[in-house]
Amino acid sequence: MSTDATDPHAHGPQATAPDHDAPHHDAPHASSGAAVDPASLRLVVLGAGNMGGAFVRAARAAGVPADGVRIVNSREESSRRAAEDLDATAGTLADIAGADLLLIGIKPYQLAAVLPTVREHLRDSTLVVSLAAGATLASLAETLGGHRQLVRAMPNIPMSVGEGVTQVVAGPDTDEEALDRLRAVLSASGLVIELPEDKVHAVIGAAGSAVAFVYTVVDAMVDEAVRQGIPRADAQRIVIQTVKGAAQLLETTGEHPAVARGNVMSPGGTTAEGVAALERHGLRPALAAAMDAAATRSREMAGE
Repeated sequence: MSTDATDPHAHGPQATAPDHDAPHHDAPHASSGAAVDPASLRLVVLGAGNMGGAFVRAARAAGVPADGVRIVNSREESSRRAAEDLDATAGTLADIAGADLLLIGIKPYQLAAVLPTVREHLRDSTLVVSLAAGATLASLAETLGGHRQLVRAMPNIPMSVGEGVTQVVAGPDTDEEALDRLRAVLSASGLVIELPEDKVHAVIGAAGSAVAFVYTVVDAMVDEAVRQGIPRADAQRIVIQTVKGAAQLLETTGEHPAVARGNVMSPGGTTAEGVAALERHGLRPALAAAMDAAATRSREMAGE
């Protein structure tokens, strides 16, 4: 879900001959309601940068085999390196003809130049999954010549360790059979939530960009623990486990965060003093402003 693609080599696909057979025809898939075996799926990834790479790791964890994941970056060498790093297989644009799912992981500004070259290899049944911030379903469909099987997926980086959040936005003509394939690929990624397209910007603020907000809070807490005399390595372990444990407890109990906070605040105690300091120094409005800024920037990128 991040708006950044930092891999300098994942800027666009190279168009060379495939290294395996990729027949240009539709293959049968499980019907809606039947379990889709990830091991049977073929995934082509156009641009395996930070988020594309995280998606590949989630797909591999779900059971998509290494030879079923084809990495297509801007250059053959980049594709090979990424494939080695991600335990996948280097591929080419021609591999799209045999894909069940095509993941678009390139930068948004590259879409207009790259997607028309993709279109000639695309089967009608292939589900195109776009990670590009600011690229609407309507604009993707137009650039792909009216392709009907389309999804926007807005994941965050923890999907690479099975603890991510991914918003899925299906196109109006996307069928359940195609969505079942995506659900199978994302089955080991964490929380997958299907929401309307107009919620994309809010989810970017609440999940995609919010990962960095959490990192910033953790960094500040670690620095203060060090200032208080705890060795840095120990401080980092303590703070990370505290954040992890607090989140796990909220998820397990289902309690409202305000109720959970009250449960650990004794009158006149250390926690009450600390929470009061957070409120005085504006933690709540600062976090709200960060989320709003991220959502606003997402709207600007979409031209809204």
